[in-house]
Amino acid sequence: MRKHWRGALPLFAVLSLLALPAAADIQTIKKPMLLPVPDLVPSIKCPGTAVAGQELGKSIAVWVENKGSMPAGQFALDLVLSSDASVPVDYALYSSAYQEDVLLQGGREFISSLNGGAKAAVTLNGNNRIPEDTPAGDYYLAAVVDPGRAVREGNERNNVALCRIRITRPAVPDLQVVGFAHTGSPAGTPPECRLLVTVVNRGPAAIPRGSGARVDVFVNGTRVDSVDLDGTQVEQTEFHDVHFAYDPANPDRSRSVVGTNYIFPASPTSVTYRCTGVADPTNLIVELNETNNSFTRSEVIPAH
Repeated sequence: MRKHWRGALPLFAVLSLLALPAAADIQTIKKPMLLPVPDLVPSIKCPGTAVAGQELGKSIAVWVENKGSMPAGQFALDLVLSSDASVPVDYALYSSAYQEDVLLQGGREFISSLNGGAKAAVTLNGNNRIPEDTPAGDYYLAAVVDPGRAVREGNERNNVALCRIRITRPAVPDLQVVGFAHTGSPAGTPPECRLLVTVVNRGPAAIPRGSGARVDVFVNGTRVDSVDLDGTQVEQTEFHDVHFAYDPANPDRSRSVVGTNYIFPASPTSVTYRCTGVADPTNLIVELNETNNSFTRSEVIPAH
């Protein structure tokens, strides 16, 4: 005969009760609290193409949005040229020569503050010049916001905005004065010691003949000669002629020595002179870089 126990619980119900945690073990799962902090996010527009050495100026447009709920204090914004999309959120280093993740010349701006939820256009005050020796190719121009980590943000991984830009090499000359020399102390009455100036063309195009471009020469602040680049005072040979375009395989080919009319005064002791040469001082030639035409150096002239 089977016995039936009244009030007995089924086995599955007993097991379920045994599996329940004690009241002390039941905890409420809470979501992490989001702190009210700024969140700076840049955006950028730039020209699709540019020439190495070009000043982009205000052809770039940059905005910064604060997607956080709190205002951000002063922060910086860098304009950086990179060969790839991996741009570090650090202060970029400026260099007149191209290097990876280089800061454009004049490419750092400071924003005093930005309210939470606000978006503002960044005023660009610099010339934003691309290094003149940048190789031709495809690049990214990056706007890097708060590279110095001055602002504590809710998201530190959205501080870089990119736009694609193709860099080309300009087919124009680039005149530079690179040095001085003198003819020594040949015999004569009086012994002559003439000032010489060395000029190079470092651009990928030849200097046009008949341009009227000159080299001005100064000694101790006084102009002592102005030499026509097409004149007989400028070395023009098969191997050395400033009219040739720059050739990396033969960099001395586009180089000329200019014999000036200035003769250093005779002196029984050596004398130091401050010499300056300025190529194309009136900008008659369109050049790759118009800011590197002047060169100054102190020359010690021996007794003669």
